[in-house]
Amino acid sequence: MSWDDEDVRQLLDTLRSRNSDYTEVEVKRARDGIPHLGETLSAFGNMPSGGTIVLGLDEANGFAVTGVPDSSAAEQAIASQARQSVEPPLHVDFQTAFVDGRPILLADVQGLPLADRPCSYRGRAYLRQADGDYELSPQELQQLERAKLIGAEHPRDDLRAIEGSGIDDLDPDLRAAFVSGVRSSSPRLATADDQSILRAKGVIEPRGGRLTFAGLAALSRYPQQFAPSYAITAAVQLPRGSGARTRDLVHLDGPLPDLLDQAIDWVRRNTSTRIRYDDRGHARDENELPARAVRELIANALVHRDMSPLTEGKRIEIRLTDDDLIITSPGGLRGITVRQLGDLLGKAAVNQYLYEIAKFTRIRDGARVIEGEGGGIREVREALHAAGMSPPVFHDTGVMFVARISRHAFINADDLAWLAETASDLPLSDLQRALLVRLRHGEELTDSDVRRRFGVVDRETAQIALQTLVDNGVAVRHGSRGGTRYRLAGASLLPEEVSIIVDEPKLTPDPPRNAVTKHGEAVLAALDAPRQLGEVVQATGLTAGQVRFALSRLIDAGSVRMLGAQGQRDTRYAIADEHI
Repeated sequence: MSWDDEDVRQLLDTLRSRNSDYTEVEVKRARDGIPHLGETLSAFGNMPSGGTIVLGLDEANGFAVTGVPDSSAAEQAIASQARQSVEPPLHVDFQTAFVDGRPILLADVQGLPLADRPCSYRGRAYLRQADGDYELSPQELQQLERAKLIGAEHPRDDLRAIEGSGIDDLDPDLRAAFVSGVRSSSPRLATADDQSILRAKGVIEPRGGRLTFAGLAALSRYPQQFAPSYAITAAVQLPRGSGARTRDLVHLDGPLPDLLDQAIDWVRRNTSTRIRYDDRGHARDENELPARAVRELIANALVHRDMSPLTEGKRIEIRLTDDDLIITSPGGLRGITVRQLGDLLGKAAVNQYLYEIAKFTRIRDGARVIEGEGGGIREVREALHAAGMSPPVFHDTGVMFVARISRHAFINADDLAWLAETASDLPLSDLQRALLVRLRHGEELTDSDVRRRFGVVDRETAQIALQTLVDNGVAVRHGSRGGTRYRLAGASLLPEEVSIIVDEPKLTPDPPRNAVTKHGEAVLAALDAPRQLGEVVQATGLTAGQVRFALSRLIDAGSVRMLGAQGQRDTRYAIADEHI
């Protein structure tokens, strides 16, 4: 890829917020020369989209920029390793970027075409997992070899007949609902008998009575009788040093609709809820992670996981950490890349017959497992964007697919109470409210932060969101073009970080002449005694946003002091002592 300044800033922000490198990025300090990169080069060569090696950052020191002493020599060293240490050789593109006046080197390793994989280092093939390289198992190597044949042979693993199964193994209720749905949607099958419909849709084999893997997974009473690995393992992953590795470890079983229902329930009970106010001011409970996004990602894993014999023993894994919800499924994408996910033309069902069956299968709340329009990933992105959250992150290693949702945009009860006091009367979007909470916690945000964390597509939208906070008096902007940052107005952070000042009786002063802002004189005149925000609004006739903005500037100028803390209902404002 071609890196611009914005891309590099986003890369650094991501590395520093994660406190580690990740699947597509490997960071090296490289102050003492170029390290051996054979395992990493092999791993990136085996990844469909390759990966990037970054030289000149110190991971152990918060990804501080150390720089690369000689970029040209570093390029030659990496290129030499890419040609000579791995087989087949790899193509690498280089670009030097300057951060804080120091050069860093970005080496983009191109993934090999499927027909040329695996890429090996000293006779061993590697893949990326999280922030490390691991050796491919014999089973995973077989998956790669099998994937090479897919384009020519089109193996239909979901149509594989399951030995020992039969039509009597179907769940009566699921079968009846499925057949009814097919009849109502297809004039050709409207008058067909049940068995004809089940054969036509790939639930049972074309000639014979055995269930297909697709029929077994979606409609049978207990698929795990014949396919134990068509199941889900879920667990809360505890931080290191907590004395235990996981909490609420469960092994979910049953047909596809039951698996989806159980997995959604598990995520719901292990995440928090919040109160959210709609446009009419009505409060409602809402889960920390948007239910639509969670359902679509789990459904995609169940419908699109690899169902070949080579993945027997591999389940779908759901992990919940302090930072993320992570869903891992066996097998990679087919006929599509990660970048194409969610595009109108980016559709490619791994299991075509299971996909069709799932369109007529419903979960407990009556919703279809999938809508069948190929828009599931778009719906995930839209749901997360509407909640002011970061977009999903996807990783495809060719033998494993990972979907990740960040939990960092969640607004807890304390922050919601602060928002209700501080900004309930302001016309802010969900995104702007989420940004305001980050400012409350002492962060200084840039438009790049907004794009990376909250899934905003373009810089202009991010800048408008931040500027709206400034216009409403709850944020201030500082810095020049290219380095503009935004912080909370008044520099008042969480209540526990603010000293409470006890007010003492004193003579009412005349308003100081330096009113700082357009409405400063009116606000100062209203402070003939310590007053709460609402009292100043009533006395001046200004809007709450105008008063809040004027107060923030007056506090910064030393003309007004806050008695209490931002977000406390009894907080008052008074003329500063030096103006008495």
